[in-house]
Amino acid sequence: MEAHESEFDGLALAPDGFTVSQGVRAGLSRHRLYRADLQRPFHGVRTVGARLDDHRALCKAYASREIDGEAFSHFSAAIIHGMPLPRHFRPAGIDVAVFAPRKPSRVKGIIPHELRPAGHRVVEVDGLRCMSAQDTWAQLSGYVSLIDLIAMGDYLLTGDEPYSGIPSASSRDDLEAAARRHGRRPGVRNLRLALERIRYGSLSPQESRLRIELVDAGLPEPELNFRIRERNDFVAMVDLAYPDRRVAIEYLGDHHRTDGETYQADIYRRERLMAAGWNAVFVTAADLRGAVPRAVISVRRALAIASSLNP
Repeated sequence: MEAHESEFDGLALAPDGFTVSQGVRAGLSRHRLYRADLQRPFHGVRTVGARLDDHRALCKAYASREIDGEAFSHFSAAIIHGMPLPRHFRPAGIDVAVFAPRKPSRVKGIIPHELRPAGHRVVEVDGLRCMSAQDTWAQLSGYVSLIDLIAMGDYLLTGDEPYSGIPSASSRDDLEAAARRHGRRPGVRNLRLALERIRYGSLSPQESRLRIELVDAGLPEPELNFRIRERNDFVAMVDLAYPDRRVAIEYLGDHHRTDGETYQADIYRRERLMAAGWNAVFVTAADLRGAVPRAVISVRRALAIASSLNP
């Protein structure tokens, strides 16, 4: 027999996570709580039909333990905040932190962290207690590459404001304060380097990576999510641009290839840019690979052509 959420209606139990003791208090027998149709993501925790391959769902299940002083941190907090993580990242467990002198729980499936109190902010997102996005960013400096740290910082600084007009909840001052709270712990050098290179305007990790590749290759720093207008008419908002040379750069994710409507829209977009006198360089993930990425070569060529036409 499968467990159905309707079985638990009126029992004041959340199907995405409750403890055995909560189940007993709600009226379930211990025999029922140990039947095989209930999921057991953690010792003493039960779920009903939860997607246990989803990290956020696992966090919700663990949170039912309601351990005083615990908060999700590191990679788990980053996932809760929706921060972009390294492309091939797979979480090894749930990151749970406490502040000293408390000691973290030792539960299978949990990666425990004991933090030094240093002004870290704990917030609540979707009912889950976790480190603030800025402190999470600082915590990950000892675990991810510099370019991934820059991409996360770009995300926190930008949010989706270029589209929605709603400012991000994080400012550069917030990131700098988080770096100071991080003190001398592992990764602090990368934090300082990242702060120098984080920019407002990047809307994806790959856009951030593309910008860094271009600058590291000695090319000028492009403007981000630049709005192109021709005779006061809006033409397009392009990912990166060199307005003085009328060179636009667009990063195309895989969905641009697999979705027919998006693919057709890209063709029309390039035609509009060309009609407005812009040279459009389209870049894919494959163009960012290698010691000298093809994207760098293509953009350098486009800038050279623009310079020869407009010396």
